[in-house]
Amino acid sequence: MERLITIVGPTAVGKTDLTLSLAQRHNGEVISGDAYQVYKGLNIGTAKPSLIELHTVPHHLIDILEPDDSYSVSQFQQGARQLISDINRKEGLPILSGGTGLYVQSLLENYNFNDIRPNEILRAELDALYTKSGIEGLRRKAESLAIKGNIEIVFTDKHRLYRAIELMEAGEYKSLINQTKEGLSYKGPVIGLHRDRSDLYNRINLRVDMMVEHGLFDEVASLLNNGVNPDCQAFKGIGYKEVVQYLQGHISKAESIDLIKKNTRHFAKRQITWYKRMPYIQWIDIDKTTLPMTILEKAERIIAQSL
Repeated sequence: MERLITIVGPTAVGKTDLTLSLAQRHNGEVISGDAYQVYKGLNIGTAKPSLIELHTVPHHLIDILEPDDSYSVSQFQQGARQLISDINRKEGLPILSGGTGLYVQSLLENYNFNDIRPNEILRAELDALYTKSGIEGLRRKAESLAIKGNIEIVFTDKHRLYRAIELMEAGEYKSLINQTKEGLSYKGPVIGLHRDRSDLYNRINLRVDMMVEHGLFDEVASLLNNGVNPDCQAFKGIGYKEVVQYLQGHISKAESIDLIKKNTRHFAKRQITWYKRMPYIQWIDIDKTTLPMTILEKAERIIAQSL
């Protein structure tokens, strides 16, 4: 299996610093898992790595699209897969720095976008099977189906067994090949950074203030003046839609800033909820006194146990 280190966590938790440190230590190349850093010119509002950071280690899936272009999870998945293969082939270590939960999960668990949607009738049957026979009952059913596709079901998580059975019942076996016990398609840890909610929200508020100070409003105004459509997909991102509202005269600048902070906090809360669906994440708890070197050392121990 190809190697991949993944760093996840809510916005403003500290993923960039850890990712850069690991990349420098391991001949790493960073793959952005963010839905908006792909857009050229959207720098401040997306918390895109600085020019110095971008030149310190190779970065990918950043500045690859024009603001009016569309971008989807399947496009991300396809691009990231190719990058992971290319980086492994030249004996580098790909490091996925994740922000958009669906993007990250779709890659790690090899989501199949072939319109095989949840089968509610089958899932009701699996609920009954799970109630009666537990995980072992689900595994027996999955293993009986796996024989036909000549594959091995190695993971034991209820959620992934449901989906595996669903896929195999529909004749889809390819996406289940070469998965780990946790249902992952790559060899390597998924490291999550966690902070106390109040600490995280303070960091978010501070980050927004810094974005404003560094020219967020001028950035959005410049993009609009250069012909970017205010209704484009890129401007659906937090920090852009609120500034557009201000520039169009719908709200005051202070209201725009407060709205960015509020929406970012809500986004972070949704991210945390999403990551709870991913039981294989190995969490590192951080507080205000935790030194960057301590975080790095904990991450290195997790990596050493997985690679």
